[in-house]
Amino acid sequence: MEWQDDLGLHIVAFMISESGEILGYQTKNQYDPDEDKFGYVPGTHRRVFEIKGVTLGIVICHEGWRYPETVRWAARQGARIVFHPQFTNEVTNPEFYQNAMICRSGENNIFFASVNYALESQNVTTTIISPFGERLTVAAPRQEQLLVWDIDPNQASRRLADRYNPGLF
Repeated sequence: MEWQDDLGLHIVAFMISESGEILGYQTKNQYDPDEDKFGYVPGTHRRVFEIKGVTLGIVICHEGWRYPETVRWAARQGARIVFHPQFTNEVTNPEFYQNAMICRSGENNIFFASVNYALESQNVTTTIISPFGERLTVAAPRQEQLLVWDIDPNQASRRLADRYNPGLF
C-alpha cells in the first residue's frame, strides 16, 4: 500500500497476525529507476517479524527481483518464509521473474511466497516456492485465486544463507 509520512510517499507492506493485530510494516527501500517518476521515497531499514515462533521477512516487488541481498538479509536474520508482494503487469520476459522466485528460495533455503494482483495482462502470478526451489503452487494468470499450501517451516534450513561470508563481498 502507499503510505505518507514526514519524509514523503512510501510503498509499504504490513505484517498482520491471525488475530488481526498489526505487528509492523516493511517499507520498500530500493526502487526500479522506472519508478522514479512516481515520487516514492525509499525506506531506511529492514526488519523481520515473528508469528507463532516462525520468523518472517518481507521484500517488496522490485527488491525481490533485482536485489537478492534483501531476501538474503531476511534469511540471515532467521526468516524461514519471505513474503514478496508484487505488482507485475505485462512483461516481455516472464521467465526471468518466475526463475528469480526459484533463485531467492533456493539460494537461501527458505520458503518464498510471491503474491501478485490478478491483473488483466498479467504474465507473472502468485507462487509459493519451497526451500528446495520447487514451485509448490502457482495461481492461474488473470484470475482471482487464494492459494493455500501446508508447509513445515522447519524445512527452511537457511543453510546457504547462513554460509554467506560478507568479508568476501
